[in-house]
Amino acid sequence: MPHTIISAISAMAGASAPLETAGSLAHPQRPVIALSRDYGSGGDIIAARLAQRLGVPLCDEQVLAEVAVRLKNNPSVVKVLEDGIGKAADTWLYRFFSRSDLNQDAYRDTLVRVVLGLGRVGGVIVGRGAHLILAEACALRVRVTGSLEICARRMADRGHGTYDSQLKVAKETNLRRAGFITALFHTPSAWDTDRFDVTVNTDRMKDWEDVVEMLLGMSTAIHAGRVLEPESSQGHYSP
Repeated sequence: MPHTIISAISAMAGASAPLETAGSLAHPQRPVIALSRDYGSGGDIIAARLAQRLGVPLCDEQVLAEVAVRLKNNPSVVKVLEDGIGKAADTWLYRFFSRSDLNQDAYRDTLVRVVLGLGRVGGVIVGRGAHLILAEACALRVRVTGSLEICARRMADRGHGTYDSQLKVAKETNLRRAGFITALFHTPSAWDTDRFDVTVNTDRMKDWEDVVEMLLGMSTAIHAGRVLEPESSQGHYSP
């Protein structure tokens, strides 16, 4: 992500209105995890279990609802805009049918403020570029991934449709999520590995609990401050 985007997000951190009795981005009240996931990788289940084990909110559709409240708009209208980000045709259709002056910039700025607020309080935040928004916060940034074929087979075996149909869904969903990140945050690559603290390929994982246990340990370490402190915005670290 370009430094200008990081600077803009950092500026919003100072301007955003935190939730009542919130902590800070450096010392949140409870652990914070920003989790991105591929379709069928088990990321949603892992996120739910992490939230339960840590005793923090699971923030997925709740983020959308809070964004809608702050924009004084209907969540369904905001969802249509959100789904269309990164796809010009869908954005045009949104504007045609919604009759709303809501735009991508307003959505992005509000989303950043909501996620920054959650970054002060604690929670497992699923998707929506939270790993970029909380790049310099006390948060564990996780990417849960898997090969298209194995993820599609996994979903088909669980009764979500045929293998061929799930393979198509996986491709479309992953492309949509990547397009959302690149369009909203003006970054050429949605899933740069250096934007995550850990990337987990679940292709060979049989039990999600094994992944959860690993991430719990890392989240606890980060929340306790057992990390290297940045020396400067250029990415240099000192012990």
